[in-house]
Amino acid sequence: MGKSLGVVSANDLADVQELLSEAEFRLWCAMVVADQVHSLQVLRIFECLEPHAQRFDKCAALLHDVAKAISPMTRMERSLATLGSFRRERWRWYRRHEEMGVNALLKVGSHQRTIDLVRRSAQDDVALHLYAADDSV
Repeated sequence: MGKSLGVVSANDLADVQELLSEAEFRLWCAMVVADQVHSLQVLRIFECLEPHAQRFDKCAALLHDVAKAISPMTRMERSLATLGSFRRERWRWYRRHEEMGVNALLKVGSHQRTIDLVRRSAQDDVALHLYAADDSV
């Protein structure tokens, strides 16, 4: 899978809505389409690596970048922040996006397993496959 911007199909949307709680789905819908597509790519790769993954693990695949929905940065700035220096205040924010995503998930009552995976604090085999799926796209 490439890093294509892509689109979210009706089937993809139905899959997401089936996995996420109503509040989590609203968070996911607030993400820009490119981030939604990325989350779906991560989910599909993760499902190949972990065909028996639990629902909460799959939710983390979809929500791992949810804080980007509230980012004060443009997509280009986020790309540069991923590659470059974090001296600027807005870039420091990007570096903490996982922490901010965790806070958003806590507010909507996400399952602790989902939160641990988004925080990247879980280190079991399933978690490592999720992180590898994210790092691959």
